[in-house]
Amino acid sequence: MSYKKTKREIILGVLCIGLLFWLYRVFTVYTVRSGECRPKVVDPSLRLVTRDEQGRKVSYPERLGFPEQQRPLVVMTYNIAGHDELWHGDHIEQVAAVIRRVKPDIVSLQEVHRKTWQARYRDQLAELQAATGMHGVFGKSYQQGDGQFGNAILTRGEILSADVHELPSVGEPRTLLETVIRIDGATLNVYAAHLTTWDRLNASNRDEQLKCLAKHVRTSRYPYLLAGDFNAAPNAPEIVSFEKENAAQSCGGDLPDTNPMLHKRIDYIWADYGWEVRGTHVPEVGPSDHWPVVAELMWSRKP
Repeated sequence: MSYKKTKREIILGVLCIGLLFWLYRVFTVYTVRSGECRPKVVDPSLRLVTRDEQGRKVSYPERLGFPEQQRPLVVMTYNIAGHDELWHGDHIEQVAAVIRRVKPDIVSLQEVHRKTWQARYRDQLAELQAATGMHGVFGKSYQQGDGQFGNAILTRGEILSADVHELPSVGEPRTLLETVIRIDGATLNVYAAHLTTWDRLNASNRDEQLKCLAKHVRTSRYPYLLAGDFNAAPNAPEIVSFEKENAAQSCGGDLPDTNPMLHKRIDYIWADYGWEVRGTHVPEVGPSDHWPVVAELMWSRKP
């Protein structure tokens, strides 16, 4: 057998495996949910917002009782690429080491696997909770056999409630994980999101998803944070459009790339307008194809 023939067969074999995997994803994972967005209905008399629907600033009622902070709240978002555990058995251990190094109060996680074959049937959230000593909650984006894939939130505070909202999706199903967290005497809404990929090919779907996110955070009754992998650079039309929605402020407008392979910043922390952003940075650490984003926030709005 000639070298050229062997090489050709190897290439064809790899292409066939790739095609089979793609077909598996199309028929078992991918979905079309365009146009669907169902934010919860909120009694206007109970809403505690920092901006009304016209984008005008309003103050929180005195009953909010946001306590005086002794130090900035440290918030982190991190796409952990949980499927990499298939190739590297210590992947989650390394992710936990990054979280322990940063010492965040709240972490938004994306691409978390729970007992999928890519995670060697391990529960990545449970392992991260044990390794960091933080409380956690998971939001499923889709089921894969007996396993699940989605977003998660870790916090040293108490998780009072959690809801998972489907996002309009073309391709891999996406969801928004909404939590209410009690930390240092304050009650917060924290949202974790992972938007659709495929770069410009799916820009219109990401625009749908971002409009949906804006609707969801406007239902918040508490100071809120939105963090995750948005799969679009700051100058992408859908990100620019989201900023015009005036639903939240970007924490760190001028940050370095968060995905070194793509040479783009695609991971974000957004906060409502009651927060003062004391600082943001991108630690170049960890086993994922994403770097984490870290923000330090102080609540500045007075009742």
